[in-house]
Order: sequence, then structure tokens, then C-alpha cells
Amino acid sequence: MKSVSLCSKTHSLPFFTAFFILALSCGDVCVAQNAMPPSAQKEDTQQIFKRLEDYLKNNAIQFSTTYSAQNVALGSSRGIAHFFVERPNLLRIEFSGSGFSYLMTSDGKILTIYDEKTRKYAQRSAPAKPIEAVNLFTGLAAFQARVLQFLGVVGDVASGDTGVTVTKPGIERVGDLNCTRYEIRYTNGVDSDKWTAWLRKDGVPLPCKSFIKSSDEGSQQTNLYNWSDKLSRTEAYSFTPPSGSKEVDLSNVELRPMQ
Repeated sequence: MKSVSLCSKTHSLPFFTAFFILALSCGDVCVAQNAMPPSAQKEDTQQIFKRLEDYLKNNAIQFSTTYSAQNVALGSSRGIAHFFVERPNLLRIEFSGSGFSYLMTSDGKILTIYDEKTRKYAQRSAPAKPIEAVNLFTGLAAFQARVLQFLGVVGDVASGDTGVTVTKPGIERVGDLNCTRYEIRYTNGVDSDKWTAWLRKDGVPLPCKSFIKSSDEGSQQTNLYNWSDKLSRTEAYSFTPPSGSKEVDLSNVELRPMQ
């Protein structure tokens, strides 16, 4: 994968901008695909991903994602993560799943990583950008940050990366939402990941679902997304040690591998 940052190639966190309206019905999409030359279709797709990227860069975000994964080394796993990010550097991420439960918070001054299973937590000065905190956590936990990788893919498509091809098979239902399906492939011979993305057809083209298959790792993962426009309270980014918990050095948090 080219990048595991929230914004491909720049290692800056895409915070989330105002709503854009996609004024296309299913019929409009089908007609447009048949009528437009390939270059125009590509431009239309790039613009949609650019709308998503702009939204992520300019707004506070709050979403949850559930995942189902298969990995040759780690086996099967399921879990859920909640993301809360606000400017300039407030962060709260809750991870839970097969055999793990972690909390990471940053109130702009202190970064905390808490392992609920062992009741151990570690703290350090908060990094300037939330993505730096996420990269630290994923490195410690050997965490395959598929959500972060996917948002990196969004950046590649939005920038018009010539090493990426995108096809748009059509509109599909994901839960109670109509979502446009995109097949995304890297053509540079280095990246063997194959992505499928479903973006909301109405309003901001937020992800409804993503799927990745890595032929070189023999792994695959499906994520479903639930976005919220309700902002969390400021105190949600602060950490109060639970009764009976123990503070340890960052190297002793004993994070375990997960998807």
C-alpha cells in the first residue's frame, strides 16, 4: 500500500469540510457513463473523490467502523473502532474486537494509550498532528490500519494519480443507503492491493463500505462505516485513569497485533 496516513503522500491528517450535493439520480449516472468518453468519466470520478477529500480536510469528524478480516498470519477477526477528531489536534479512538480493547486520546497536550485488558496506560506529550499519534499506535500494535490506508487511496484518486485506475460499475444498496461502487487498482506493479469502495450517492460522498484484498499477504478485510454529524464534548478527549489502572512506560503497554 502506498500510504497508511489519512492523507496520501503528505502524512497530514485529513480533517473533515462542508456538504457537497451530488445531484445525480441512478438513471443520470447510467446515462452519463454511457454518454461520456473515458476521460470525462475519469474526471467525474476524480471530482467526487476530491469532494470527499476536501470534506475530510476541513471538518471535525466522528464515525464508527466495523470490520471483518481474514489474515494468513492472524486468522479471522472482527471488531469495531470509533474515531473522533477535531481541530487542531484533538483525538479519541476506541478500538475493540477479538481479544483486545484499546483507547487512545489526545487533548492537545497529553497523548494517552490505554489497554483495557491489562488496565495499563502510557502517556507522553501529544504530537502536533493526530496522524502522528495514530502512526505511533499502529506501529506499536502491528495494527494493519486498513481504514487509514483506504483514506490514503481516496487521496490518490482525488489527486489524479496516474498509477491508479478506477472503474464505476454502478449504484448498489449498502444498508439503507444508495452508494456508488468503485473498483480501484494500482498499475505501477508495486502495489498489489485491490480495493472496492462504496461512496454515498447523496450529499457528501462519504464511505459506506470498503473492501481490500491483498494478494501478496493473502488477506482481505471489509469495513462498514457509520458517520455522525454530532460533535463530541471536549472532555471526551481527556483521560482519567480508571480505578485500579497502572501507568507504565510506553514500551510496556504490551499492545498485541490486530487487524
